[in-house]
Amino acid sequence: MHGSWKIVLPIGFVLYSLPLFLRVNSTSDYIIDEEFHIPQGLAFCRKQFDVWDSKITTFPGLYLIALVLSPLNYCTVTGLRLLSLTGAGINILLLYKIRRRSLAGIGGNSYAAHEAITLAVLPPLYFFNHLYYTDTLSLTMVLLFYNYWQQEAHLPAAVWGAASVLMRQTNIVWVCMGCGITVLETFVQEAAKTRRRHRFRLLGSELWMQILASPQLLCNCILRILGKCCFYASIILPFVGFIFINGSIVVGDKSAHEATINLPQIFYFAIFAAGFGITNTVRQLVTALRLLRQHLLLSGLALVAIVLVIHLNTVVHPYLLADNRHYTFYVWSRLYGRIWWFRYAMALPYLIALTMLGSGLRHMPDSFLLMFPLSLVLVLCFQRLLEVRYFLVPYIIFRLNTRPTRKGHAEWLELGVHLMLNVATFYIYFTKEFYWENYRTPQRIIW
Repeated sequence: MHGSWKIVLPIGFVLYSLPLFLRVNSTSDYIIDEEFHIPQGLAFCRKQFDVWDSKITTFPGLYLIALVLSPLNYCTVTGLRLLSLTGAGINILLLYKIRRRSLAGIGGNSYAAHEAITLAVLPPLYFFNHLYYTDTLSLTMVLLFYNYWQQEAHLPAAVWGAASVLMRQTNIVWVCMGCGITVLETFVQEAAKTRRRHRFRLLGSELWMQILASPQLLCNCILRILGKCCFYASIILPFVGFIFINGSIVVGDKSAHEATINLPQIFYFAIFAAGFGITNTVRQLVTALRLLRQHLLLSGLALVAIVLVIHLNTVVHPYLLADNRHYTFYVWSRLYGRIWWFRYAMALPYLIALTMLGSGLRHMPDSFLLMFPLSLVLVLCFQRLLEVRYFLVPYIIFRLNTRPTRKGHAEWLELGVHLMLNVATFYIYFTKEFYWENYRTPQRIIW
């Protein structure tokens, strides 16, 4: 049945989505940021490489993919949007393969397929599958990188890692995460060979004393690391040079995307993960509350720290207050911005959500538990704008690695909620129209 799922999932997903895609496609030529992406994609599709919109802030990966439409003579808005839908079909296959590997035989292939479907219809992600945005195809490249990296096929992993960075610069963080985990795991594995032990603790002193006490072991570790990570270094080092020369991770218009320390983004992400990752939330809530109760002093200190971060470091991007075409505008204007105490009242839910997030990953190796939180901070906490699209890749990586267990009601609940939210999202999108002063076409609300 494993081979059947590889065919059924992508084809079934695209066919299921196609009628909705055609309906969305008929509503407008440009949907919000597509006014930048689509003209640029059409220019590249026609091989007009001298055309570049200075307001675009990413590398040209999204537009280079449009070249596949050129031999088909299909350089159209529909053709560009179909690239995202095709990427979504590839994504569900990759989600299945990666989750099947992490489940390690628990529940069979049908369980992995269920998980893949649940993640593929994640409401914010599913909506952007129908538009020509970077999100779907960026995720495709990250998943291809992650799939090969998991199999320790480091050359193809690096190739797809480079492609992911061409799609969106912040994906360099996930390449660095994979490289960092590989480095740390190499130290653990090489040390284990010398003592014939199954595993050393990465955070234990015994491992590092063993390595530092043996020059031969240290040399072996370095050679192994160079052999595995040289491909990733060929991406990371030039990217560091790019940042140094460019002065920023952003290309084009830097004024609206200046790097700003915004620590509450981690809190918003934790709520996002708790709200959409219902399976993990249901299974880890009791454990998280028990941990917080058992360590009351630490919990109290963490709560105070969260309140201080909220008070001192809440950052509001002008776009968040001005663009009423996104759900985040309504969340902020009606709760965070209007009720002064609301942001502080969220401190306890933030703490619980963060604890559940950590609890759901506690089975992972120490290397992952070190590198994933660091990656979260790097990819989220320097973004000034609160935008759910920034949460998609880190959430998918989190959810793909949540604690494997037998399928139960929680998995069905998560899938059901995702599907219902999609129905509500598209209902609002199709029925709620309003006009902006400088736009002749009606505007709609999206994620």
